[in-house]
Amino acid sequence: MAVILAYNEAIRLPFFLRHYRELGISKFIVVDNNSDDGTESIVSHCEDILWLRTGLPYKEFKSKWRHLICDRYLDGKWVVFPDVDELLVFPGWPQIGVDTLVKYLDQKGYDCLFSTMVDMYPKGSLEDLAYKAGDSFIEVCPYFDAGGYRHVPLKGAGGRNFKTPMRHVFGGARERLFHHTAKRSQNVLDKLLLATRFSIESRVPETDFGKYLDRRMFKLVKNGLPGVDPLMSKVPLVKWRKGYTFSGGVHNLTQELKMAPDWGALLHFKYLEDFKTKVDDALDRQQHAVSSRFYKDYVPHLDRIMSEGAFFEGSERFENVQSLLNNGLMRKSPALENFLLYKGAT
Repeated sequence: MAVILAYNEAIRLPFFLRHYRELGISKFIVVDNNSDDGTESIVSHCEDILWLRTGLPYKEFKSKWRHLICDRYLDGKWVVFPDVDELLVFPGWPQIGVDTLVKYLDQKGYDCLFSTMVDMYPKGSLEDLAYKAGDSFIEVCPYFDAGGYRHVPLKGAGGRNFKTPMRHVFGGARERLFHHTAKRSQNVLDKLLLATRFSIESRVPETDFGKYLDRRMFKLVKNGLPGVDPLMSKVPLVKWRKGYTFSGGVHNLTQELKMAPDWGALLHFKYLEDFKTKVDDALDRQQHAVSSRFYKDYVPHLDRIMSEGAFFEGSERFENVQSLLNNGLMRKSPALENFLLYKGAT
């Protein structure tokens, strides 16, 4: 089952639906926030899609929509929560589908799967992309930042209020392109801690003292990091239990869930030729988090990104999930490796 919130995603929906149907998703619940671009004509007549249209404000109701649907109808079921510009992949994909993955998660007693968000982009300019509805996102935008990520605790209230996950991923293309301003320059200690304790390969401490030390050490480096730094990870696959609560998006849950040591990845396809239009629309609607502050950071760089694109010397082409595993953006535990060997999916 997939629960999706959508607004004006007609160009992305055909391939998005194809990807998730191929993953084995047999039912979609789409909450359409008054799209006016033809989204309705794509989703309203599909037998595997329950289409719900609403004009209520997204920023006030996005969590309520998810919670209400899942509490009432999906208690005890595995649910995936992708945005329409996100493709979930995981170790073993595409040889195994989501049904096989959740069988492994159930066998091990896990409640959810953590996933990085990996911004994908083309080699050239965005304005010349000419993407057509139904085209493969991955073929059109096959590149990603291979480095520049960190795995750190949340700052401030976020770290106190949400118990799953204990750390998130930040960095990558979006921070490189748009979010640069920090309170101070990074010093030697910052660089050392970011390269070791908070590298993308680093692990969440298991003891209470280790978690306390994690928070204290992160305080030492946080002022050397961008003040506006979008989360590049989510918890998009959850075995839902009535009463679970997300933060505004599906980045965090208030409750403590048993999270698999394995990581999936959400390949994120924001950078099509409609990127500038999407940014302008988001700023007009003001329906995104913290007064759409991330979108405000895009504005000074929009013309350059549209004409030059996001590709740089640190870009790598996505060939398969091994590309992500090699760069620490996906994880595969020995238990999952053995499970995949048994399934013949390695």
